[in-house]
Amino acid sequence: MIVNERDCDTIQKACLNGQTMRSRPASIFVILILLLSSSNIYAESKGVISNCINSDIDNLPESWTLEDQSCIRIDLGELNQNIVMSFNILTSDEIDIILFPANSLQVYLNEQSYRSDAIWQSESTFEAFNGDGEWHWTVPEDREKTRWYMIIDNFAHPGDDGLGSQGGQEPEVTFDAQEIISEPFTLSDSIIKLGTNSQSIAHGPFVVDAGSYVEIFARTMEGNPDIFIMTETQKDLYTSGGTAASRILEADMLQVSTERYQPWLVPEEYEGVNLYVMIDNRAGPGGGGAGTTITGITLTITINPILNPVISTLDGQEIYNVGEIISFSALETPNRSNQIQESGFSWDVNGDDIDDYFGPYLDYSWDSPDNISLKLSIISTEGIISSKIFALEVSDNSPPNTSISANGDIQKGYNQTILLSSTFSDNWGIDRIDWLVDGNVEKSNYSISKFTSSFSFIFDPSYTSGEHIIEFIVTDKSGQSSSDTVKVILSDITPPVFRDYQNTRSQNVGIPINFQIIADDFESSEIQYTWIFNQGAENQIQFSGMSVTYDFKSLGAQRVVCIAENEAGLSSEAEIIVNILELEIEDTSLDTTFIILIIILFLLIAIFVSFKIIQRKVKIRVEELSNQEEETIEENLPPSAEEQKQMWGENSIMSNNQLPIEDIQTLIPDIQTLIPEIDIEDLLADAQKETPQSNNDFDSNLLNDLLDKKEPNISETVLKEESINRLIKKNCSSCDLLFSVQLPENIDFARTACPKCGSIEDVSIL
Repeated sequence: MIVNERDCDTIQKACLNGQTMRSRPASIFVILILLLSSSNIYAESKGVISNCINSDIDNLPESWTLEDQSCIRIDLGELNQNIVMSFNILTSDEIDIILFPANSLQVYLNEQSYRSDAIWQSESTFEAFNGDGEWHWTVPEDREKTRWYMIIDNFAHPGDDGLGSQGGQEPEVTFDAQEIISEPFTLSDSIIKLGTNSQSIAHGPFVVDAGSYVEIFARTMEGNPDIFIMTETQKDLYTSGGTAASRILEADMLQVSTERYQPWLVPEEYEGVNLYVMIDNRAGPGGGGAGTTITGITLTITINPILNPVISTLDGQEIYNVGEIISFSALETPNRSNQIQESGFSWDVNGDDIDDYFGPYLDYSWDSPDNISLKLSIISTEGIISSKIFALEVSDNSPPNTSISANGDIQKGYNQTILLSSTFSDNWGIDRIDWLVDGNVEKSNYSISKFTSSFSFIFDPSYTSGEHIIEFIVTDKSGQSSSDTVKVILSDITPPVFRDYQNTRSQNVGIPINFQIIADDFESSEIQYTWIFNQGAENQIQFSGMSVTYDFKSLGAQRVVCIAENEAGLSSEAEIIVNILELEIEDTSLDTTFIILIIILFLLIAIFVSFKIIQRKVKIRVEELSNQEEETIEENLPPSAEEQKQMWGENSIMSNNQLPIEDIQTLIPDIQTLIPEIDIEDLLADAQKETPQSNNDFDSNLLNDLLDKKEPNISETVLKEESINRLIKKNCSSCDLLFSVQLPENIDFARTACPKCGSIEDVSIL
């Protein structure tokens, strides 16, 4: 049976078999029955001792009458290390109390020598004991789980040499054994035996908190030792042969012969100091035991620790910032005896008497200004609660935190979008945020729902190039503000843009061409124009200005480059391809046929004018000759009607053949004398080469008439004068151009070719 050791302290009450002892009437009849039935529980032993009553810890009788030369063997069971057993015994005569492990019991039963620490458990062995006794025994740590036996001996063993009980009487014995559950903070609880003039450390070293109690409960089985508490220095001096003069006098227990209880309140000077509990069985000091007999004493050493919550902080200040994480610690709370487990610390942060956090540490922040009462509560392992209040003030004493997400300076051009974002925070609350460009507020927000902000801006041409500052300002509810800035370097990064221009042109060689082009650049006030002709060639030429004029000297495609450069040095290039043509094909809208007709018309007009001039000269010459040779005039009759028909008819040879070029050339000197400025010879040669044959019938006839009249006579002159009235003018039915035909006398109708287009036309005087 397991009981609490405090319930079995004989200083308070007596226990038997785990229950409070009570007086029972002795009954000889009952004893006789037990003795008669003892033969049923004798141990089977191969040794000499056979008269031994067997029992176990769970079936202990109320008492035994132990016959002379007999024993009681009590099986304590298998016990683990450090188990504390409590034993109580009451006997009417001397007996021996011996404790054996299972592997040594046979030595005793075989009557072999057992008086050795290697055989019995000497600290829990008492010889020739008589009376009432209590002691505690702790299972040693030098062996694994072991079965143990308690022997109550009334034998005279061979080799006793008169030591211990020798029997000769029949004592009445009452015995109780039980396992003890130690109280919290028990440092030691076991029997200690000392020889004469000796000392021993009962427990140590150990440390305690100031304000704690060291409680010592002593019970002697034999002797009258002294109990001291010493520091390590005092102990070292004492155990090396010194006296017990140097000790903590307030904790002395001198000449303990019965049960004694001594609490000692630990002062500040011994807090955290290594302490020792000493058992002294030497003479002195004054009032102490003489140390002349063996002593056996049970010491139960416990700590009654102090419960004193202590709150500490790193900086120890009393005013803290809103939102500041404050680290609190309860580790300065006295706890050298581990009287408070980690879960035994609790914190109330809002004053509602409800624990909010647990553990010896607390990291906490308050989100608004206030006077705070932080409460620390502790509960010991015994269930005792103690609390402490820590007062502090929380106020807003720091500006907001803000940051613009930008890596260094920003390079931007005009009309490019700048997009910035920022993050900000405050220990209490934000009142407003502002974005400024060069000190001018561009965006504000007084309703803050999140701790990020974005800002976009475009620098138009009204801003000068160079450095500009964008600033982000955050103001909290206490009026404190902070800001972050970013530098924007504004520059013209776009080249000029050309307006629409004609990128291909055509011109005849030798005719100057004017080039003009316009480029726009809103970021620059001035644009420089450079024109490059024959780029890349040896004769490359370069001009400046918005407009230039250039005369190309060679035919074919020519490349002209115009470069427009702004104030930032950025440029754009425009290319114009010019096709230089020959002069004759300047007007590409006229075809070859039309050009030939124009040349023929020009020749006809020139011939007609020449004809009139020659006719006048001929007439004058005829008159002169007429006056000189009136008598020698040879009659010249005009052609007959048949001859004229043949000449003007459809089958006329002259209508189908051109006038020989040799005859025309004989007429050229006379014509050139009349019209020296006209190159008649070249015109006639061109007409001979280019004019279609069908178009020259009339011209050939007319020239033949002129050649015939190189030697005019009177009759021819008369005929010419008469034929002037037979000139016919008509518009061609094909080209609608006007032409004229002189009909011979007696010919009123004829067919002739149009001198402009060659169309056969009918002409008539009618």
